[in-house]
Amino acid sequence: MSEISYRLGTEADFPILKTFYEKLDGHFRELDLGLPQPEDVGQAWLDSFSRTYGKFSLVHIAEMEGEVVGFMLSRIKRVPPYWGGVMVGTLSDMWIVEKARRGGVGRKLSVLALDWLREQGVHSIEIQVLAHNDPSWRLYESMGFKLELRQARLLWDDYDDYKNARS
Repeated sequence: MSEISYRLGTEADFPILKTFYEKLDGHFRELDLGLPQPEDVGQAWLDSFSRTYGKFSLVHIAEMEGEVVGFMLSRIKRVPPYWGGVMVGTLSDMWIVEKARRGGVGRKLSVLALDWLREQGVHSIEIQVLAHNDPSWRLYESMGFKLELRQARLLWDDYDDYKNARS
């Protein structure tokens, strides 16, 4: 594999990041994400963090031979007062093109994001990993993440199937 370099993303990167996020969203759908997909999912994603970019959100970029081959978005949020009201970081989204996978790019992007979040003084870091995304979970588990919460989703069709089966 060619040499990989890393840098902070800029607004000039937003068009390629939008395209990458659209691919990531497609991957989420293949892994059974049960939420509806907005009409322009890439733009909706960009809109979700661009206003706070550089202060409460940041993208780290991986490049190979001058071409963007991966990114990771990290964000900062406050948890509710009943959970301490502290600021926590999130490793929000990551995409790596096929030719750059399995070479440590995801780990390096994660470390860069974690280092930035630590510099921001957050209490801890949260991630969400889809149930069938074993490679991502193995990466984060190897970095010290521990399962804390489980999130599940009930779609109404599944509930109707349950109710009909009991009738």
